[in-house]
Amino acid sequence: MGAPANTNHDYKRGVQRVLLVTLILNLLVVIGKLIAGLFAGSLSVISDAVHSSVDSLNNIVGLVIMKYATAEPDDEHPYGHGKFETLAAFAIAGFLFVTCYQIAVSAISRLITPAETPPAISALTIGVMVATIIVNIFVTVYEHREGKRLNSEFLIADAVHTRSDVLVSFSVLIGLGLVKLGYTWLDPIIALGIAVVIAWNGYKIFKSTVPVLVDAAPVPPIQIESIVRDVTGVHSAHDIRSRVQGGTMFIEMHLHVLPEIEHDHVKTHDLTEEVEQRLEDAYGRVVATIHVEPLALHGS
Repeated sequence: MGAPANTNHDYKRGVQRVLLVTLILNLLVVIGKLIAGLFAGSLSVISDAVHSSVDSLNNIVGLVIMKYATAEPDDEHPYGHGKFETLAAFAIAGFLFVTCYQIAVSAISRLITPAETPPAISALTIGVMVATIIVNIFVTVYEHREGKRLNSEFLIADAVHTRSDVLVSFSVLIGLGLVKLGYTWLDPIIALGIAVVIAWNGYKIFKSTVPVLVDAAPVPPIQIESIVRDVTGVHSAHDIRSRVQGGTMFIEMHLHVLPEIEHDHVKTHDLTEEVEQRLEDAYGRVVATIHVEPLALHGS
């Protein structure tokens, strides 16, 4: 009953616009780090560029996913295709864990076998790293803000990944300074700490996406019933079910209305519209399926 507050078309265009902006910025970051790393002969900066390339890959994957995630419901997918987006967010968490593993392995290897020749750190190297960190901070804030506004799990998850890129770049920057001062052994220690942070970010994404993929109830039924019972004319609600998909909450319920309303179709319609409006006010985009039953059936 009713349509989501934001149409699929507006949602799709909004997410695609954000992904295009962040893709361009992420590609500039990758190119900048590669140039700086090659000129300095710095393995850490080149590795950081490879890590940053995952952000660009995520943007490209997101643009492809949006084509399917916002498609209209069909006979095979009556609830729409929103879980494609959740699945993509789940994949980002996988990228984070792979990145974490690679950084940890490199750091341990560097601890066991220190580099023979430290990189030639220059003002250009430091300047590029600082500039890319600033760009990534902007991307993180912008993407997270737009993800919240659009209710996009993918954008929020991608923003978390970009934030991890900021941490990695910052650790590399510190490591370069320490290498220049002669404290080369601290560089891999910092990298290991960053690997733990990245793993934690991946865990948080898993924690938010798995319940959606397995259709876990996003809110307790009693909470929904409390909102519904505040509507004038409603006696009670039961068999309440809810799940989230693609930023939309789907709610089903059986609604008992007071005797003076149950035989008035106009009042019943207005009442169910009010129920849905209350749910949208509480949870954002909501598609509610409401089965109205006479109060006489209550408890039967």
